[in-house]
Amino acid sequence: MGELAERWSGQARSVSLLPQADSQHPDHLTDAHELVEALIAGLANDDGVSEDPVGHGMRFGVSAFEGGVSVHHVLKALDLLVAMTLFAMESVLSRTDEVPGATAADGIKLSRRLQRRGALLSLAATRGYMQAYGDALRDRFRQARHDLRNPLGTIKSVLALMDDDGVPLETRANPSFRAIATRNARSLEELIGDRLSDAAALLPSLAGQIVWVRDIVCEVRRELRADAERRRVTIVVEQEGPHGRLDAAGLELLLREVLKATLQECTLDEGVHVDFERASGWAILVVSRESGRPPIQDPGTLARLGALAGQVGATVTAGERTTVVSIQLGPSEMASSAGRERAVPREPDGLSDGEARHDVRGARESQHGQADTL
Repeated sequence: MGELAERWSGQARSVSLLPQADSQHPDHLTDAHELVEALIAGLANDDGVSEDPVGHGMRFGVSAFEGGVSVHHVLKALDLLVAMTLFAMESVLSRTDEVPGATAADGIKLSRRLQRRGALLSLAATRGYMQAYGDALRDRFRQARHDLRNPLGTIKSVLALMDDDGVPLETRANPSFRAIATRNARSLEELIGDRLSDAAALLPSLAGQIVWVRDIVCEVRRELRADAERRRVTIVVEQEGPHGRLDAAGLELLLREVLKATLQECTLDEGVHVDFERASGWAILVVSRESGRPPIQDPGTLARLGALAGQVGATVTAGERTTVVSIQLGPSEMASSAGRERAVPREPDGLSDGEARHDVRGARESQHGQADTL
């Protein structure tokens, strides 16, 4: 159980596109052992107490929200935990000498129990996440009401003073009262534009994550590894890439469809390259094939990808030799990778950055490829 928890904790960090844990980035995966125990407790008899997965799931969701992780990646990390646990169960059941009398029906029964507990964990994590989101939203509105009431109260006081017949006319006509009201009206207008704008409507965890775009590409490459291996296609990702706030979950889904469509049109033993163009305020990814052919030629596929790109705030442009995916970075978080260094976690067993680090298999069962290729 401890080994599974350690493996999942490290691999879920990559799935969630999180940086290495440090004092600046609180780690919402520190309760990995408790989550694993909550998932598999009671599987043998299916009579485990449900409060454990509910409580741990809700705490996981709350801490994930506080860590700035999107709800998409919260559920993805929990799905990975179920997949890794299933593989561990499969490994045990395949050794019939260790589980005398084990049958396929026993395996399916255990899988169904694990699925139910995994669904309960996901439900509880989502509930905890949304509860934390609601609390943060209420705090934001409470602060906004407080800040809006200050200039509004000043304006009302000035108007009341100017309308008070008990105050001498020369005092009520004092130009400074008009200046005070004008200044506070301007402050009120600025607060409304800033605190109630469309950009401020979403909390940071829903407005986007601050990520390295290359990490997203490598995560998509890992998910499509089986498709690429079946077609004997290598996917090579450029080392450098943009960094900033964007809809990481949306870009991940879009890139998955773009690369999957590209793989379907590739020939055997062909290579696919994903490179990055430098443009201020934009993340631009260029997909190309070593053969020089267009990565995606089917008009129906291009139309579908264009519609999907519009939903996540991106664009997909098809050229004669490349397919370009562009998405705008957050205005206050734009950063270029040029001249920057980031801490790259040490890869187990010689894996390089972006390689398939979070497989359901153990280290000894992993298939290791060439650095930066699939």
